[in-house]
Amino acid sequence: MPGRLVRATALAVAFIVPWQETALAQDASGTLLAADRALGQESDRRGLGRALLQVLRADAVILWPGAPVAPGPDARRLLAAQPALNSLRLTWQPLGFELSGDSTLAITWGVAVLTSRSEPAAPRVGRYIHAWQRDDGRWRLAAALLAGAPPAAGAVVPPGMPLRRTPLAAAGPVAPFVSADLAFAKLAGDSGAAAAFARWAAPGAVMVNGSGLLVRGSDAIGALVAGPEAWGWHPVAAGAAASQDLGWTVGEATIAPPGGATVHSKYLTVWRRLPDGSVRFVTDGGNPRPAP
Repeated sequence: MPGRLVRATALAVAFIVPWQETALAQDASGTLLAADRALGQESDRRGLGRALLQVLRADAVILWPGAPVAPGPDARRLLAAQPALNSLRLTWQPLGFELSGDSTLAITWGVAVLTSRSEPAAPRVGRYIHAWQRDDGRWRLAAALLAGAPPAAGAVVPPGMPLRRTPLAAAGPVAPFVSADLAFAKLAGDSGAAAAFARWAAPGAVMVNGSGLLVRGSDAIGALVAGPEAWGWHPVAAGAAASQDLGWTVGEATIAPPGGATVHSKYLTVWRRLPDGSVRFVTDGGNPRPAP
């Protein structure tokens, strides 16, 4: 889905930490990157499904390619239903890192490579975004997205799993980020995707074009999504740091080309509160979902 995918080309970690970095922030960033690496190592040792289940929070949201948004218990049901999931390994190179001011929420994103643990097969390269929450000193996955490297067998949707989720209202600690997502969607509906993406992108925001090349900055991102398609989306899940400077939203989206079939997708967007108090997205990703 153009404009809802993230890919980077430089194999380097970008640290974006509040200026008042402390020993706590340094410890949090170190343990977070260690947890991110450990997840990849466990995927190699025991399989992707077991690795993910080991680090999921009880309320985690999984955005699996070809499946609906799966929060909470449905996330575990979805992973358990995937054919031969533990025969796969997922390795990745983190390229971006966001840490909240209170060191309780962090985002890692970068390039992911999906390979088989049991037989020779060509690797499938894509992208990932992980939202991590720190509870009692331990980092656990609050939301996870894999894009551009779907398993060859596709997704199996467990019986009874909803294909659509209830739209989320802007309330509680996540309100600033849900409000931003809703306003972002409204502008896209009123004025088109190009205006909306340019307006709501942070100065250093990154996205990917159709060739898989990195696009950075609001003007370039607006040009990337320009076109006659009608875009629409709404958030269905969200998370935020208590410090209110970092948050994420998950939602359901559609892109309707004139006279063509509507594309159904889902997304994970990462939001940062800027020094002037405004909320803007810094990266996001998406993958297909079933038509409702």
